[in-house]
Amino acid sequence: MILTFLALVFGLHIVMVNLGIGLSGTVPFLKRKAEIEGNEEIMRIARKSMKFYAATYALAGVFGTAFTVFLLSFYPSFIGLAGNIALVPFALSVCMIVLHFLSLTLYWYGWDKFNSERHFIVGLVMFISALLIPLGFRAIFGFLNVPIGLELTPKVHIDTLKALTNPTFLVLYPKSITASFALTFVILATAFRKSEYSKSFAKLGLAFLILTSILGIAYAETLESYANYKFTNVFGVFYGVKPENDVSYVFIIKMVFLAIQFIALMALLRGKDKLMPLAGFSALATVYLGEMLNAFSQYPLFIANTSVIPKEIANALADVINMAKPNPIATMESLYAVTLAFLIPLIASACVLIYLIVRD
Repeated sequence: MILTFLALVFGLHIVMVNLGIGLSGTVPFLKRKAEIEGNEEIMRIARKSMKFYAATYALAGVFGTAFTVFLLSFYPSFIGLAGNIALVPFALSVCMIVLHFLSLTLYWYGWDKFNSERHFIVGLVMFISALLIPLGFRAIFGFLNVPIGLELTPKVHIDTLKALTNPTFLVLYPKSITASFALTFVILATAFRKSEYSKSFAKLGLAFLILTSILGIAYAETLESYANYKFTNVFGVFYGVKPENDVSYVFIIKMVFLAIQFIALMALLRGKDKLMPLAGFSALATVYLGEMLNAFSQYPLFIANTSVIPKEIANALADVINMAKPNPIATMESLYAVTLAFLIPLIASACVLIYLIVRD
């Protein structure tokens, strides 16, 4: 039940975040192009995309907060440790979140008030800050793959510069960005499949899907070298190796959804758009499953490779970094019931909000 709660709110948060990253770059450039060309159709797409972007940003914040609350409730010791040693990467992301919120607000309210050049500059700040938000978080995810940059003196902390050289981070971060744009362009191709610009979105979607796939292969190779336990849990069955926590089925389902996107986009380029709603759903599911695969392939530990941690430290942290040992107070059945009572209407409200934005 604990992992179900975490997977649900974290997955929804990540999907919204990915859409936000892609839209934060797409909307300003679409609007700028529309203004230069005097193109009303592109302006219509940009305006509607901005409304959708604002909704996804709000939802990302809601589900991100829910995920944080769940982590604090179920694993308070781990969060205390992580918050202490990963203060700098966390702080970087928090600063970018604040800057992004301010620039997004200014961009939204300045839509018809600022001149074109000034509004575009605000859009660039919005885009750059969106790109930098996941930088700190992905550095932490790379650290959880293999804790490169862990320093024990004068106190336990992450050397941020060393953490940024983590081979898994160096691939995971750009893969995350390209995946965001792949998702965004597939969604735009779906939403505006009747528009003359749908094929342009489809071409961009295909390009970013291919790039993300290449980076995905590179990421898998870094896991094989630096976090083999995690690699084996995902790919071990394909090599005749029995994993301790087999999640290969999640990878297979993800590949099916990825294939659907390729097929639907190729069909759209040939003038057939009937598969695009399925492609849009598949794009959302692909991002969701990718995050689940990355997060839970190292179960039961938060850190996939502890071999670089001194044994005495690793032994002391054994319970803290173990996902199978949650806070017993937070696992009472009555609390599960209360959580569901609030979570179900929250998700329902999010679905209604998205529907109203898309329908308008």
